[in-house]
Amino acid sequence: MSEEKNRNEELRRRITEAVEEFACNDQAFTDLAMLCIDPSTLEVTIADEPDTETIDADEAHDYVAIMDLVDADPANPGQWIADTEAIASLAAEY
Repeated sequence: MSEEKNRNEELRRRITEAVEEFACNDQAFTDLAMLCIDPSTLEVTIADEPDTETIDADEAHDYVAIMDLVDADPANPGQWIADTEAIASLAAEY
């Protein structure tokens, strides 16, 4: 497996873990939560309601709205599940 493919798979795994953490604990976060991705280390964290100034000043990280990476869970109304296609598309950008 190529280094780029390994990197992509690792980032996809990390994004999925963070999105699943959000989905399992959605009461702990607002719908304005964002993923904070460090492109150099592939570290992925959840930032709950980061302000625009923080995002604009932080040139080392990328911020992505978590709500863009979830779907409604058809089996459990009101719950979220990871959108694997959206996550794969995001990871492919790196």
